[in-house]
Amino acid sequence: MLVAVLEDQRLMRDYLERLLERELGATRVVGIGSMAELRRREDELRGARLILFDLDLGDGFTVEWALGWAVREPGCRLVALSSVQGAFPFKQLQVAGISLLHKNDTQPEVVAALRLVLGGGIVVSRQVQELLAACGRDPQAPIKLLGPKEQKVLALLGQRLRNEEIAEVLGCSVATVADHRKHIMAKLDCHHIEELIDYAIRHGVVHAVNPAAPNASVAPVAGGR
Repeated sequence: MLVAVLEDQRLMRDYLERLLERELGATRVVGIGSMAELRRREDELRGARLILFDLDLGDGFTVEWALGWAVREPGCRLVALSSVQGAFPFKQLQVAGISLLHKNDTQPEVVAALRLVLGGGIVVSRQVQELLAACGRDPQAPIKLLGPKEQKVLALLGQRLRNEEIAEVLGCSVATVADHRKHIMAKLDCHHIEELIDYAIRHGVVHAVNPAAPNASVAPVAGGR
């Protein structure tokens, strides 16, 4: 059985590879540690029965790739594995038939979940369910503090795009982006761009907008209205 692990942390990748071989009988495991490597080696994943992927590979986010792969390779089971403590595009992934696990899940929970996934199920682990519930109650959740346009700008700032690039993606002026950025920083009590990026990553907002899409829209995230 061919499987793959897309994970930028070497220790975690090695652990998952050994787990898949020992507990699930994987005969070949493809380990990939970055988006750049994924682009080079994507053909090696053809025919894989299972792919575990971290939402953030350090040099890029995997959500759009995974959504596309789910369409191109319907026989492959996809499992998103995250350490994010905030909301992330739960609805978007679930609609695509992608299961969700958290890095805080125990080994028996992970093994049991992966067996269910290989059997055709879609799994949302206990840790992820608790996280989603907590996000819905969080008064600091972005959905409760920011308007839709501000959420788009925050997502793109979290992807380290410049004001000019964000304006091009959203089809607005640079001055409009600058105004949104100023209001976002005031609402979130952030004083530096790195604080905004950290907030966007922790709350999963960073995954909600695809910069490649013209006039990008915000994808549904956990805790959304």
